[in-house]
Amino acid sequence: MTRPRAVTPQPPTWWGRDKAQINAPRGEPGCVAQPLKADAGATDAAAAPPGARLRQQRSRARRGLEAAYATGDPAAVATAAAKYTAVTGDQPEVGQFAGDLHAPPASTNSGQFAGELTTPHEPTAAEESMPKSEPQASKPEPAGTSSGSTEGRVRDAVVKLAKEEGEWVGLVDLRKALGDVDHDELTRVLRDMNRDDPNVHFVPEDNRKALTDEDHAAAVEIGGDAQHIMRIERPRDTSAKDRVQTAGVGNASPDDLAQALRDPLTPSRTYDEIRAEQKRRGLT
Repeated sequence: MTRPRAVTPQPPTWWGRDKAQINAPRGEPGCVAQPLKADAGATDAAAAPPGARLRQQRSRARRGLEAAYATGDPAAVATAAAKYTAVTGDQPEVGQFAGDLHAPPASTNSGQFAGELTTPHEPTAAEESMPKSEPQASKPEPAGTSSGSTEGRVRDAVVKLAKEEGEWVGLVDLRKALGDVDHDELTRVLRDMNRDDPNVHFVPEDNRKALTDEDHAAAVEIGGDAQHIMRIERPRDTSAKDRVQTAGVGNASPDDLAQALRDPLTPSRTYDEIRAEQKRRGLT
């Protein structure tokens, strides 16, 4: 039969320490400090050398300023810039951060942060010595050039030269009526009117043998052909057809009848009735 092994009694935990050490409160002299475990999320910044700690602070301030720039919030930028300046002692420059999407051009004066006043530009001695340019007065247009009323004068002259509204007018007579207008300038205006206004029409003279040197000189080349005669129709009244149909052909005004004939949307039957009514009134 095996005899049980004798157990040697262990001294208490306070064995080998004097009474002062045992009774001393935690944190007072005589107390044996126990090592504490570091938190999982704590950094070793406190244990880092002063130079490394400063670099870490600069890096955090820089990242904070980049994040503020990325938000585009002026208040957040101002707060982050103040922290950056407090840590580094430097004012951040515009556009130096990768996240700065709202930085103004490099030529813009500083003053991007809240509370920062822009410094007015002080002229240098070289700038003060430079003569200031005076505003140049607009040069008067030479006589006979277009002043914006040439087209209006052309229209007035055509109305006066035409025996009736929409009648053809020779360009020789038109150039004589506007003798103070430069020949080339009048030619340009007539071409512009033909291009821009569908109511302006140009045609060549049918009887070429009747053309004189004066007719050839007054002609305007449009579409590769010399044009000798022009006319200006009255702008089409698209509502005349409706007024004629509402009032009736027999009760419509002569002007509405004439305008309805020019409307391509006028029905054929209404067109024939208008022509008959014009003949009855002696308007044709």
